[in-house]
Order: sequence, then C-alpha cells, then structure tokens
Amino acid sequence: MEQREAEDARRRHMARFGRRDTAPELALRRELHRRGRRFFVDRQVSRRCRVRPDLVFPRARVAVFVDGCFWHHCEEHTHLPKANAELWRRKVLANRQRDARNQAILTSEGWRVIRSWEHDDPAAVADRVEDELDRWTAILRRRPERVGRHRNRRGARCQLAPRLQSVTSSGSEPALTR
Repeated sequence: MEQREAEDARRRHMARFGRRDTAPELALRRELHRRGRRFFVDRQVSRRCRVRPDLVFPRARVAVFVDGCFWHHCEEHTHLPKANAELWRRKVLANRQRDARNQAILTSEGWRVIRSWEHDDPAAVADRVEDELDRWTAILRRRPERVGRHRNRRGARCQLAPRLQSVTSSGSEPALTR
C-alpha cells in the first residue's frame, strides 16, 4: 500500500510541472517576437507521431524544440538521481530514443527540425531559427510566378489580374505589368 501512495504522491508532484511555457521557451518566444516573427505554440504537426514542437512555423515547415537538460539528457548538465538510478537511466534514454524517432518522422514529412537546450542563449537559437526561415523565404523568391489562365469563382476562365506598380515620384499613372 505504501508503494502505491508513494507513486501517487510522485505523480501529483510531477503533474505540477507543465510541458510548455518553460522559462527557456518563453525567452526564445520573446526574442523571436521582438524580431517580428510570428509562430504557433505547442501545436501538433504530424498524424504519425504525437510530438508537439514548442514553436511551429507551419508555412515554412519549421519545428523548434527547446529541450530540458534533465529530461532529454544533456551531456553537460544531467546528473541522474542516485535513488532508483537504473529506472531514471532507462527513462531518460527512452526519452532520447523517442526524440530521435519523432525527429526522423518529421524530417521524412518535410519539416526542418531545430533542437536547442534550455541552457542555450535565446538570441543564438533565434538566429538559427531566422536563418532557416530566411532560407525558406529565399526559396519562395526563386519560384517562377504563376502566369496564364485560371478559373474564377463561377468557373469561367480568366486572365490573372495584372499587378500595379507603385506610382512614380513624378505623379504619373501606375504602370500595369504582367
């Protein structure tokens, strides 16, 4: 009976710790938001795995994880408890295996995964995220523009509307371009 009570107490204790809105995650979110980046938080991105990245940029297909040193076994900072050492070692190694499996699934689905540790500098991690987002933006700019015909709401074929260039400083009419 005492074993069960101890497990229940441990479960209640661990339930107090949230899986999102940790201090390192909030620092990264503040830094990216300050730089003008918008994102989703704690959003499921795949049907093949239950992983929920800390930050998600769905159009660019970038998933950002801020891993805790203890739970994801940072080589520099993890010190496993001496009590039930084998249990904790198996648990933390299972977490790392799950992380690798989920990352492989996301990568196979076309997501670019960025992982950082809780001790990493938020500005440095934000730089890595911005580099990946800028790479995606550069790819979009290289795509050829859609030219040709398409169907309007009623199903009739029509030309794509020409874009207006900005008015020149001389005040002349804007030029229509294709």
